[in-house]
This record gives sequence, structure tokens and C-alpha cells, in this order.
Amino acid sequence: MKIFNSILVLIALSTISQLVAQENCMYEYDPAQTSLEWTAFKFTEKTGVKGKFDSIKVVGKQKDKSKFGAVKSIQFQIDSSSVNSGVPDRDGKIKKFFFGSVKGNKKISGSFSDITDGESGTAKLNLKFGSAKIIVPVNFVWKENVLEVVGTVDVVGLGLQSGLSKLNAECNDLHKGSDGLSKLWPTVDVKVISTVKKICK
Repeated sequence: MKIFNSILVLIALSTISQLVAQENCMYEYDPAQTSLEWTAFKFTEKTGVKGKFDSIKVVGKQKDKSKFGAVKSIQFQIDSSSVNSGVPDRDGKIKKFFFGSVKGNKKISGSFSDITDGESGTAKLNLKFGSAKIIVPVNFVWKENVLEVVGTVDVVGLGLQSGLSKLNAECNDLHKGSDGLSKLWPTVDVKVISTVKKICK
């Protein structure tokens, strides 16, 4: 009987050891699996125009024992010249008249703070463009190892009021809705989707 019990204890210890070994994993941010999509709005009826940025550079801690830690301290830079709406002529105008209205570095930098714990919650997106800084409330949700972050950016707060006016003037007829009025909205919806890699030894 004692021998049988000893065998059971050994089996249990072996099982626990295997489980602990299986949990020796690290989570890593994967830039190749990250996208930043945006939706701008034109016309009085607020029709969406979708696009993305092709160049996003990330710095900061990108590995952690938890998926939350792997993204918590991330800081990023977006090259505004990498804007991609799928229409080259429109992209050229966005670069020249919109982002081009701000002198100096054309990088949009950002980081997250006040991130709530859990699989879903809220955070603050801290953005900087030129000398302008804004804080954008965002919502996030984890779907296993995929993180989705959504929020709405007021481009006026980023010092782009002049750029908004110049772009709307350049595309005046293209921004006329059914009422005949030309309008380009100052708010842009953003959505970040990122997959965190799980690496186990």
C-alpha cells in the first residue's frame, strides 16, 4: 500500500512539474502583427473614409511574462508620410496640406497610461505631433492574444486646424454632401489591432 501511495505521489509531482514547465512562457509584442487603422469623416452626413499608416516604429519594453506587461510600456512613432487611404492622389494631398501644415518632425509619437486591469477596460492614449500634445480616452479588449484598442482623436488638439482647413479647401468639391456644403470633420476614429506572440520553452 505504501509503495502504491508513493507511486501516486511521484506521478502527481511529475504532473505538477510538467505543468510548471509548460507555463514557462514569455509574451512578446510583434510589430509585424500590428496595424493602425483610421476613419476620417466628410460631408454633413458624416461619411467615413478609411485608411491606415504603413510605418509604425515601437520602442520600450516588449517582452514580459504576461501579455499585459508586453504592451504596457510600449512607446511608438508613426510616420505621417506613410498614410495610406488606398487612393494615391488623396494620400498626396493629406501629406502636403494636412500634415504638411505643421513644421518640423512629421512623426506622431504616443504612449499609453492609466491602463485598467483585466481582459477589457480603458486607458489614456498620449499623443504628440509637433509641439502639440493631447490625451485621448480609449477602450481596449483582449481576444486571447489579440489586443484591440479604439478611440477618437480630435485633430484640432494636435495642432492640425490649419491643415484641416487647407485640405478641405483643396478638396472642396469632393467634400460636398447631398446638401451641397463642403465639410471635413475634425474627429478621426482610430483602431489598433495587435497580436502578442506567446513563446514557451
